[in-house]
Amino acid sequence: MPRKDNFRGEDLSDLFSDHELVNIEICPVCGAKEFILWAECGSTQALKCDNCALVFMNPQLSEEGLTDYYSNYIGKRRINNLEKMKLRSDQYKLDANVLSRFISAGKLLDVGCNGGFFLSELGNKFDRYGTELDPSAVKFAQENFPEFGKNIYQTSIEKAHFDEKSFEVISMRGVIEHVGNPVEVLNHVSKLLKSDGFFYICATPNGESLLADLYRENWTLFHPVQHLWHFSPNNLEILCNKFGLKLVWKESQYLNTPYADPKADIINIYKKIENSNLDQISPPFFENMMSLVFQKI
Repeated sequence: MPRKDNFRGEDLSDLFSDHELVNIEICPVCGAKEFILWAECGSTQALKCDNCALVFMNPQLSEEGLTDYYSNYIGKRRINNLEKMKLRSDQYKLDANVLSRFISAGKLLDVGCNGGFFLSELGNKFDRYGTELDPSAVKFAQENFPEFGKNIYQTSIEKAHFDEKSFEVISMRGVIEHVGNPVEVLNHVSKLLKSDGFFYICATPNGESLLADLYRENWTLFHPVQHLWHFSPNNLEILCNKFGLKLVWKESQYLNTPYADPKADIINIYKKIENSNLDQISPPFFENMMSLVFQKI
């Protein structure tokens, strides 16, 4: 019998049956070929590298399949959910404040910028650019943010026509876990950054967090299509180092975020562990998400 590809009420059956699937045979971080089963989900599995602890989906949708999935992503998963948009807006401000500790002006590229929401929080001191695959999101940014909308391009960073060493900052907010080829993406990040420029990763799942290990496929940040790679600060640092990107800062945001309810979250987790009941979706918690700043050397 074919596996069911219904994930938390989202029917992924046509997506997996209509598009080519790509098998990952070598860890993109360390080159290892030995993996252990971490979780199962319909037509795909989550494997964990036995050497560097990278967790990744295998097989994964091809580039064509991912493009299909993310078409009108902004309409299906962003602007129509007003409650989540308010929470994200508060988080965008926190993430923008982190970046301001390192740099407050310059030419900036936001990769996977969606509708330009994060860019809008960065202020006019930045010369703002963005790349985005979803045509609906590009149109939204161009129509709603005239101050930088003309600089939003429907493309990937690998195919964008920017000059090398042309940006002081490149940001990826909840993006690196989505891309089909993180090695190629980081290679282009390095090429486009000026010397001493900053690469800012935030709102990114931490694959070595406590709740990731406890809940696996019921971890709130697990998704068989959206989150192809669950990096940790350690293995992401290893990969970035290959492209001359040195880690200069890292943090796991939780307490100061709009998603945190420490007392309720801790009680909820304790009850589930005590009753061996981990089949419900995990709550927000410490170390679930990570923010990292790298500098081009």
